[in-house]
Amino acid sequence: MDPVDSVNEPRNNGTLQLVKGIVQDLRTLSSKEFLAAKLETQQEIANFAKAGIMLAVGVFILAIGVILLTLMVVFLLAQYTALLLWSSLGIVALVYLALGAIVAVLGKNAVARAKALPEGTLRSTKEDIRYIGQKASGH
Repeated sequence: MDPVDSVNEPRNNGTLQLVKGIVQDLRTLSSKEFLAAKLETQQEIANFAKAGIMLAVGVFILAIGVILLTLMVVFLLAQYTALLLWSSLGIVALVYLALGAIVAVLGKNAVARAKALPEGTLRSTKEDIRYIGQKASGH
C-alpha cells in the first residue's frame, strides 16, 4: 500500500461520511416535512368540513326565520298601506335582491382570501432546504 493512499484514505472516508450524513438528514427532513404537510392539510380539511356543517345548519335555521319575517312584512305592507298584496311582495323581493347581491360579493371576496396551501409547512421546508444547503457548503 502506498503511503500517500493511507494518508488520503481517512480524509476520503470523512468526506464520504459527511456526504452520507447530509443525504440521511435530507431524507429525514423531507419525509418529516411531507408528513407535516399531510397532517396540516388533513386538519384544514376537517376544519373546513366542521365549519361547512355548522354553516349549513345555521343557514337553514336562518332561512326559516327569514321566510316567516318576510311574510310578516309583506302582510304588514298590504294591511297598513295602500299597496296591494302583489306590490308588497315585489317591494320585499327587491330588498332581498339587493341584500343578496351584497352578500354574494362579500362571499366572493372571502373565497378569494382563503388559502388552500399549507403555508406553515412550506415555509419550514424552505428554511430546512436553506439550512441543508448552508451545511453542505460548509457555511
